[in-house]
Amino acid sequence: MKLYIGKTLMTNPRRVTIYLAEKGLSVETVALDMRGGEGRSPAFLQKSPAGTVPVLELDDGTFLPESAAIVEYLEERFPTPTMLGETPQEKAQVRATERMATDFAGRNGLMMAHTHPFLPKVRPGFVQYPDVAKALEGARDFLLQALEARIGDREFLAGDVPTVADCTFFAQVDTTYALFDYRLPPHYPRLLAWYDRFSRRPSAQRS
Repeated sequence: MKLYIGKTLMTNPRRVTIYLAEKGLSVETVALDMRGGEGRSPAFLQKSPAGTVPVLELDDGTFLPESAAIVEYLEERFPTPTMLGETPQEKAQVRATERMATDFAGRNGLMMAHTHPFLPKVRPGFVQYPDVAKALEGARDFLLQALEARIGDREFLAGDVPTVADCTFFAQVDTTYALFDYRLPPHYPRLLAWYDRFSRRPSAQRS
């Protein structure tokens, strides 16, 4: 297998590389210059028609795009150690938590894109609409409240061991920390403590 990622920090490829590190899986990576247009080249568009990373090249020569699908495929193929929970109840709780994390990532990502000066610098012609951020703020904050409540006193978002929910949420938060100067608000102490703990894990180290 071969994993195509970007040369620069990006949320979705990071979600997969964190997962791979937590899982203990080693996959060859190919870093593309996405800002330089390599993702729009005819050769890459044959691998990923949407022109996005990550993309996983499978052993049979086919290509699998989208971080969630890649993680699901790898989890099915390499079920041990599980990153989805052991029992049906655990699996359902992990899925519920990851869905909240994914929804947060979408809303927070759009808010940062339409308010921070970073994106127009790397995507000439990108037009920001600050009203988008204003409209999403309440929904984003509600998801943070839900995640703060769900983690409780546990070490990880969905239990006592890391799961795909941690990979998803950390990839989004840490990327926006680095690129958009975003910080989790101080009134979410459990999430702040979780972020501090997870950021010290080997899987979380930025390359």
